[in-house]
Amino acid sequence: MATSGDDFPDSYAWDSLVRRSIKIWDTLIEDARMLERSFLESCTGLDDFLGQTQAVTLLWFFQRRQAFHSQEKMAKWSRDRLDDYILLPATPGYVRKTDCFFVSHFWRTKEDPDPDGQYLRLLQNELAPQVWSYIWIDWTCTPQAPRSEVEERYFTRTLETMSGIIRNCGFVWFYPPFEPRMWILYEIAEYVLTSDGGFVMVDAIEDIRVFSEHIKEMLRAGVRPTLEKYGYRCTHDRDQEFLTAWLETLILFKNLDFRTDDIRRFQDYKTWYPSVEALLMNSANGVVKLCRFEGTLSVGGKLYTFTPFPKWEGGKYSAITKRRS
Repeated sequence: MATSGDDFPDSYAWDSLVRRSIKIWDTLIEDARMLERSFLESCTGLDDFLGQTQAVTLLWFFQRRQAFHSQEKMAKWSRDRLDDYILLPATPGYVRKTDCFFVSHFWRTKEDPDPDGQYLRLLQNELAPQVWSYIWIDWTCTPQAPRSEVEERYFTRTLETMSGIIRNCGFVWFYPPFEPRMWILYEIAEYVLTSDGGFVMVDAIEDIRVFSEHIKEMLRAGVRPTLEKYGYRCTHDRDQEFLTAWLETLILFKNLDFRTDDIRRFQDYKTWYPSVEALLMNSANGVVKLCRFEGTLSVGGKLYTFTPFPKWEGGKYSAITKRRS
């Protein structure tokens, strides 16, 4: 099939991203899975890749270290900047704390999380002396509004699985004075409650301490009462229910005295298989069955309930989300 001259640069950038990513996979896992490789090589271009809702696995965009340190402002995700990225499979072993960082951050405006680069400079200074290769920032690593239909599908799948990024990366942040932002609360809870160091890692750090105390309060008093007490909110209503479901299952596991490795394992199952209704796992606490869309958790024959996870039909997210004023 003939292509115009304008198509060639896009095709070259995509092919380069594919080759670069697969080469990196071989350094991360001795026997890199052929399914992910075959899927990526079968994609005819970026739009074909983004629109694959039934793919064998999701591949996350991660920004390369050099691109992160060379920018003066946080770069918005762009199909014109594919050289800045690699793709890492959303399956165990590819995203690791020794190689990757997740950036937790406030959005300073609705249009741009860091319009003057203030927080970027803090992050660059913090991360410059550390050893790492790839970084994930939502603004940089997921398609932003306005999104095409295929970008919307990819964005939704990333949102469904981003707990795996938080849990398996190093965690870095610089927060302004406290505001009850629910995404920030969830990101901290996901990291703290699935890490061996737990609250010890964050309790002494001033800009995260309030969130840490609220997570402890959720363990004592419940998720919804704590969210309501402090006025936690999201820009989008649907985020509120989605994050409440994640928080309630995390708190349930912790209050049922699950071992950290079992919590991580079950959270991984929820991440890698976001559309599967019923998940089963053996644990030190007995057989666990979680029905995400019913909102039930069975442990050793006892039944517990939580806010059901929302179903995002057809790969749609923002198109069916009501924005808060």
